[in-house]
Amino acid sequence: MRYFKALGLRFGQDCKIGKIVCDWPNNVILGDKCVILDGVILGIGYGFKESNTIRIGNSAFIGYNVEFNCTNSITIGNNVLIATGTKLVDVGHNYKLGQLIDSQPLTTLPIVIEDDVWIAANCVIVGGVTIGKGSVIGAGSVVTKSVPPNEVWGGVPAKFIKNRE
Repeated sequence: MRYFKALGLRFGQDCKIGKIVCDWPNNVILGDKCVILDGVILGIGYGFKESNTIRIGNSAFIGYNVEFNCTNSITIGNNVLIATGTKLVDVGHNYKLGQLIDSQPLTTLPIVIEDDVWIAANCVIVGGVTIGKGSVIGAGSVVTKSVPPNEVWGGVPAKFIKNRE
């Protein structure tokens, strides 16, 4: 943890951080009492751009091998649980026919996970998505649109299942 702190990672009190990969620690901010398990990747593209940040709130839990792929911003609220193998990717490619994909521009949109959210194992959350306060995302889901507060969503692509009781 000292290594990342020396490189600019900012974190609150009582954080527990496992063996992680963090290529631009100066663009990562962790709240108090965060738990980040081994294998987590905090990846930031264009690290010299101050707006490209990963912010994780207080008492957040990030499971094994979760990947943050950030070229815009990813914000995680307080008391959020993100289970093993989940990927948060705020960048994509345009893919118009008649032009090579690798020469087309990137699209980047922020990801916001509000407070008291549970994202189960092996989910994918894409750019432009907000997951509302108190919501639950079922295991293996691909979330391509925003989820209102206090709802349970699941599937590929993720759809409304029920209101949280």
